[in-house]
Amino acid sequence: MIPKWLFLVLSVVIALSTRVAGAQDKRSPEDLFHETAEKWQGRYYQHWDEFAATILERFKKEEPVVTDSSANGGSKTLPPRLDLIGALEESILIIERNTLHEGANKKRDNALSKLYHAYGYTLLQLTAIECQLLALDPHTLLIGAETIKNAASPPTPSTHICTENAENTLRNAVTLDATNAEAQALLDTILEEEDGVHTRKPLEFMAALFDGFADTFDEKLLKGLNYQVPKLVGDVVNKFAKKNGRKTYRHALDAGSGTGLAGRYLRPLVSGLLIGVDASQKMLDIAADCTLTAGCGLPPDPENNKDDNKGPPLYDGLLAMDLEAMTVASTLLPFALKANPQETAKSTGSGFDLVVAADVLVYFGSLDTVIRTFRQVSVPGALLVFSCERTTSEEAPLGYRLLPSGRFAHTREHVEKAASKVGYVLRSYEEIVPRQEKGEDVLGHLFAFELERQQDGSGRDEL
Repeated sequence: MIPKWLFLVLSVVIALSTRVAGAQDKRSPEDLFHETAEKWQGRYYQHWDEFAATILERFKKEEPVVTDSSANGGSKTLPPRLDLIGALEESILIIERNTLHEGANKKRDNALSKLYHAYGYTLLQLTAIECQLLALDPHTLLIGAETIKNAASPPTPSTHICTENAENTLRNAVTLDATNAEAQALLDTILEEEDGVHTRKPLEFMAALFDGFADTFDEKLLKGLNYQVPKLVGDVVNKFAKKNGRKTYRHALDAGSGTGLAGRYLRPLVSGLLIGVDASQKMLDIAADCTLTAGCGLPPDPENNKDDNKGPPLYDGLLAMDLEAMTVASTLLPFALKANPQETAKSTGSGFDLVVAADVLVYFGSLDTVIRTFRQVSVPGALLVFSCERTTSEEAPLGYRLLPSGRFAHTREHVEKAASKVGYVLRSYEEIVPRQEKGEDVLGHLFAFELERQQDGSGRDEL
């Protein structure tokens, strides 16, 4: 039997605990975030696990906003559910920023996975008006929010942008922690609703995604992921130049050039114009600062840090454009005529004799259209070199499949069929390791095709 005095003590303790828990429940999401950040101290990641669970619990208790008039009652503050999402965004941001230069850290990855899952879950629960309000928030991390903010007139509220971001966020969660079953289940639900067939993400979404990565892209790839594709592609191009008895190519297209990592290896092999095309303007801005001696994989030159003191640029032209929309007139021709106004459009802009796509076709499902575009901007005999992530026909009956990372893997059969249909002949094939993820090798393959010299009446001149 419990003594009376002990019973009284236990009653007081329980009452105090309940009161403290109630007081904690009244803390604002912002206060919760700051308290957790202080406890974290850069190493105690269990506090972020508790934070994610608390935010999710509170979110489920809040009422959704279903009409514009009920959104905030004329106040400039966000509705409660969006405040909670804002705290999740801040938590992800502070961990990503403060651990950018760290190596592998399982506790960090697991905590981030839980936060990404919570973020993805909450995004999927938002009503159309809530999603629009979140996109209009100047502090949001939503990819593609600028298209809503900059619209000439307010668009009809929709959950589309939140669903797109939830899918990307949940991919992050399962990539960081493959055992996160809740995140995987949510992701599977989204993919099932999309009928399981993916071709490619919208250009605006991909542009915004890579704009956000631009500033840290090179460092994460080269130092954190042991990224090899630019050098591997450059080696293949160099090998074929020597094999064919030529020192350089005349005009080259770096398709999906990004920040210019492949351009560093291509420039010595191009005597004419090197043109880069990418969806992300911010990545192109970084590539534009690259010169023959600095940037794009090389350290910046401290003596050439002023606009009026830069050396020759690495690229002759850079364009923000959808790869599937490229033409000779929109890519090569403007820069060719600018470089040599005396030339005719026919002789100068007839096409590229080298097209490279280093680690970019992983953002396409079927490769039929993009490879057909490569052929249309090339001259007969042109070399096409690109990499893909590798899968098998058993794993991908369609010839390609979407990976948890959000990238596509392609079978060798699909790639060769797409290329041969438009006149390419396989000249080289190699299985490669393009990079590492979480310390594991990523499976890839590297292709080199030559465009047949007998064309079907396209009328292009050989370079």
